[in-house]
Amino acid sequence: MDEDFDLWLRKARESLKDAEVSLVGHRYGLTAFCCQQALEKILKAAIVKNKNERPRKVHDLLPLAKESGLEVTEGNLTEMAKISKFYFIVHYPDLNRKFFATPKVANETLDKTKEVFKWIESKLKKS
Repeated sequence: MDEDFDLWLRKARESLKDAEVSLVGHRYGLTAFCCQQALEKILKAAIVKNKNERPRKVHDLLPLAKESGLEVTEGNLTEMAKISKFYFIVHYPDLNRKFFATPKVANETLDKTKEVFKWIESKLKKS
């Protein structure tokens, strides 16, 4: 399972980097999508590490957080709930245009994602 954990963690870090690059490229919907992907993958890494299980093929961050074995704060759960919605919103051009017409939401999403990501990463280093 160590190989699976390493793979999920590496892919999570790649998605976070993709979010940063997308923001610089003014691709705001893609930024938010990559943020959701980064958190999804690091939560799946936590499931592998903490539960020694293969994660389910779901995209909603809240069930993954509950399955992760992490004691996630209410604040982080609230942020994950917001970010989780972007997985679906970016798939619909009318919603994508509405939410991501300016960099404001993408910037805020990336900042919050980095906070939650670093928190999860710190917990994974301790376990």
